[in-house]
Amino acid sequence: MPLLIKALTTATTKLFLAIGWLGEKSIFGLLEKKLLEGIDLQMVLIKDDVNGQNQAKYEALVQQGAKLHWLDKVESEKLIDHKFVLIDQQLVLTGNYNWGHKNPPKEEILTISSSLPTLTQGFLEEFEYLSMLNQLSKTAPRPKNSIGELLQKLNILKVLISIGDTEFIHLRLQILENYPSDENIQAIHQAILQKEFESAHALIQTFVQFHGVLQDSIDPPVDSLRREIQRIEEEITSISQEYNETQKVIHEFSKLHSEELGDLLQKILFQSKIKAAYEAQIDAENAEKQEEFEEAKNDHEEYTRSYEESKKQQLNTLTPAEKKELKKLYRQTSLRCHPDRVVEELHEQAEEIFVELNKAYKANDLERVRAINEQVKSGAMLSKSETITELKKLESTVNSLKQKLQDWLDKLDKLKAMPTFKTVSSIDDWTVYFEETKVVLADQLERLLLFNEGTDASPQQLLAEEN
Repeated sequence: MPLLIKALTTATTKLFLAIGWLGEKSIFGLLEKKLLEGIDLQMVLIKDDVNGQNQAKYEALVQQGAKLHWLDKVESEKLIDHKFVLIDQQLVLTGNYNWGHKNPPKEEILTISSSLPTLTQGFLEEFEYLSMLNQLSKTAPRPKNSIGELLQKLNILKVLISIGDTEFIHLRLQILENYPSDENIQAIHQAILQKEFESAHALIQTFVQFHGVLQDSIDPPVDSLRREIQRIEEEITSISQEYNETQKVIHEFSKLHSEELGDLLQKILFQSKIKAAYEAQIDAENAEKQEEFEEAKNDHEEYTRSYEESKKQQLNTLTPAEKKELKKLYRQTSLRCHPDRVVEELHEQAEEIFVELNKAYKANDLERVRAINEQVKSGAMLSKSETITELKKLESTVNSLKQKLQDWLDKLDKLKAMPTFKTVSSIDDWTVYFEETKVVLADQLERLLLFNEGTDASPQQLLAEEN
């Protein structure tokens, strides 16, 4: 309560409260004081028995100049979860906070937002809508909120950036040019114009998150849940894309590792096996030497199998332009057919397509990725947010998707914890790394050869005797 009182006290010109109910005596007293100071006080309240108990206090506020907008009880859902206050059209108070309703929230959280002119503008338009709600026809469409439209456009830009579809993105920037004095929007605008798309995506994400409380107030519960589903779906797709792209980098590194160093490593392991066989032969009673030989033999056999398998695998070589197209098509296609996004009826089909897509992507098979993209472009893979309408189903879907998102995050964390990924991440230049490693391995092989040539038995004899 002290934080709330402190915030309300700062009002000097306007104080708009869309709070539904007011029962705190201290707040009534504060509002009377503010009216005496000449501020413009307006309130959106619910006409019910709870507020009826304070009718005399409300009448006293009106007599001192307050303007009260009463909503019918059936409209209470528009405020019960999304109360807000505007202070001097500069500060916005939101959060799950008790203003005197008979059923106060279990946990009170008050959020104070400033330096966000678009948030203030959006809530001002929402206040104006609520204040005239009783004058509107029950069938009249809800007036559009300009900031709500801005958020929709920004979400479209964010999706286009996330899938790499940025060729004509400059044609969608007109709405951003309508806010020349807003530093946050202009930062997004400039990042897109300068093709700093990763930065633009992060800026949009932050901007939309800060305006989430406004979007919740504008949207009916079903629309809000659909939007939440879409957000989680996009995040799942983004994390799974990062997972698969990380896998692809590891795969390409491993393939190149075999091509550049495989022959050397195989020879080193063979010579290590010969050395271990010799040492095991001359010290037959030494169990440790016998174990070392068995380990060297197994290492050589396992690497030989994996090396031969690696040589059979084909990894297409692409031009820079083809690599760019591959990544763009992969992101577009995975956004449409991700198994965790589509309706349950299409889950199995989407899973098959998704596995095939990732296999083609990992192999740099651009033609196959193009074909799969055409296959899903028809729109057959319906998103959950596009088809489910019932509130309970939507709530269940949100919870399910949150768990799937966490599963993808866990998988990505495990992948990045792998030694191979840590090695790849630490290398700035693969060409230099392989050249330097070749020198080290060649020296190691030479030393093994010198040692083995100094023994009095041939490799064939040593291995034959051990076998």
